[in-house]
Amino acid sequence: MNDFVKINNDEISVSFNTVPEAKLIIKQLKLKKKEFNLLKKQVIQEQKQIRSQYTDSIRRQGSKFRGGGGVGKFIRTVQTASRDAQRRNLARELEPLEKKKFEIESVINAINQTLLQIESFLLENQ
Repeated sequence: MNDFVKINNDEISVSFNTVPEAKLIIKQLKLKKKEFNLLKKQVIQEQKQIRSQYTDSIRRQGSKFRGGGGVGKFIRTVQTASRDAQRRNLARELEPLEKKKFEIESVINAINQTLLQIESFLLENQ
């Protein structure tokens, strides 16, 4: 990007003085939006892969142990703890990706708001 557009986290600052500069900024912002949408798709793909691995491991698990009195109850407790740990691990793996996706969505929303403001400027100054 040049001096017209600056993106910092989810804050976008633009500076222009003329209609042609505003049109150039719109093109640049639309390109940036495409880049961020691509990043978001990559994050979503990573999430899908992690979830599919979790689903595969769940499918391979047998059913819980039944019966057995006190011993059976102990075995079921261990199985429940193991399955709870798997769910926690899934959530732990997905958390950074969720944060990253949220940050990307914030930038995309900021870009959309900026585009609307610039397009309003263009309508007023034509």
